[in-house]
Amino acid sequence: MSKLITNIESLVTCSADHALYKTGAEMQNIGEINKGAILFGEQIEWVGTADEAVQMMKSASYTPEEIIDASGKTVFPGFVDSHTHIVFAGNRSGEFARRLRGVSYQEIAAEGGGILTTVKGTRAASIEELADTGRGLALSAMKHGTTSIEIKSGYGLTLKSELNQLRAIKMLKEELPLHISSTFLGAHDFPPEYKNKHSKYVDIVCNEMIPAVAAEDLAEYCDVFIDKGYYTLDEGRKILETGIKYGLKPRVHCDELADTNSSALAAELGAASADHLLFVSDSSIEAMKKAGTVATMMPGTAYFIRMPYAPARKIIDSGAIAALATDCNPGSSFTENMQLVLSLAVINMKMTAEEALNASTLNGAYALGLSDKRGSLEVGKQADFVVANVSSYTDLFYHFGINHVEETWIGGIKI
Repeated sequence: MSKLITNIESLVTCSADHALYKTGAEMQNIGEINKGAILFGEQIEWVGTADEAVQMMKSASYTPEEIIDASGKTVFPGFVDSHTHIVFAGNRSGEFARRLRGVSYQEIAAEGGGILTTVKGTRAASIEELADTGRGLALSAMKHGTTSIEIKSGYGLTLKSELNQLRAIKMLKEELPLHISSTFLGAHDFPPEYKNKHSKYVDIVCNEMIPAVAAEDLAEYCDVFIDKGYYTLDEGRKILETGIKYGLKPRVHCDELADTNSSALAAELGAASADHLLFVSDSSIEAMKKAGTVATMMPGTAYFIRMPYAPARKIIDSGAIAALATDCNPGSSFTENMQLVLSLAVINMKMTAEEALNASTLNGAYALGLSDKRGSLEVGKQADFVVANVSSYTDLFYHFGINHVEETWIGGIKI
């Protein structure tokens, strides 16, 4: 039986008439219906106004199993957080305190800290311990309105530990109600034992890790951190092309610390997304636009490590596909709250509220290959949505720093 939520003060559908994403001026349209209503089971069955819902029930002599009054509330699609690292072990608050005293992220990494600090903790953790951390963050993300999430490995940097991270992600996939996409990121950094033997570690990633990940069907994507001080374009190409060979679609950490043309490489290889983009060039933006590679921006990272923000206005105005994600991780963006990401995007990246909503729902879903089923409130799509205790979607941005989410629904079930 179906449920009807009606008298919704602000129903934000992010509808694109079943298009898979929005770009440019289309991102200003969020398909808002005032005094709206939505009929759903596991999937969305009907969307319209509250008055139309009354007429529909009269003409069909039909009463839903449950009618929910959402007067004074806002309903919008669940957030799709398309870039996270929430399965890990260890704590880096001490490094954060050092950064507050002026030590840079790069300086800490050069000392053997940063990602490698988390590597030590993750290697020592069991699969169950890794899953415990991810579970807690995923449940919190759901409470803040996230209904689909991507999770990467990348804190093991050995065959055993990378597989353990991915197995922990698989446990969460089987247990939690939100949709989880998994990504192999064995090329997140170089492990300390291969500090001066980069080519040998790249061979291990290509010849041992990727085949093992594919054999267990543990990931959908392969990612590489191509940036200054990390993987080169040639190393990244070799790893990503190997991933493609084994059925792992590419997505790439790009141009976060410097302009390395890695976003252009992501576009060339048909990557689902190029992520970070703090120093992306105009030519790389154009390449992403032509290739249909999603430009995923994570303002929480720029905020957390005091770096310049990605050029959102330039990316959106170019016509490239723009998405927003948390980059939730223990070192450079420790938040699972997409509402905070939206606030940072509109204030510090000059996005409009409407652009931010489309970027964090429909376009985020497209970055994960999900936008035919999720990311907007349209008939036939999964009933993944949020009920917020505000009378307008603009209040999500206006009253910042709190959790506005009252209910999160996934697959038509309130969690």
